[in-house]
Amino acid sequence: MADPRESVSPESAAPVERAGKRHRVVQQGRIVLGPERLIACTVRDLSLRGAKIRVAPEHVLPETFSLVIAAHDLRTMTARLCWRRGDFAGVVFEGEPVV
Repeated sequence: MADPRESVSPESAAPVERAGKRHRVVQQGRIVLGPERLIACTVRDLSLRGAKIRVAPEHVLPETFSLVIAAHDLRTMTARLCWRRGDFAGVVFEGEPVV
C-alpha cells in the first residue's frame, strides 16, 4: 500500500524527495489559536522543517498557527498548514523556534 504522505509526480510516477529526514514520534502538542484557545494534538512525524500531526477533524485549522511540542524540552514553532486528510495534517515550520 502506498504511503499517503508521499506525492507522486504524474510524469515519473516516482515519490517526490523530501527536504529533510522525518522521524516517527508520538509527542503531545498544542495548537495555539489565541490566548485562551488551545487545541490538543499529537505529533506523529517530525523533521527540522515540518511535522505530521493528528488532530480531530472537527477542528478547523488556520493557514498559520503556533504549534507547541512537548518533547525533551518545550518548543513553540510557527507552522503553516500544507495538507489535511481526516485526522492528520501536514505542516511546515517557518523561521526559528519561538522562545
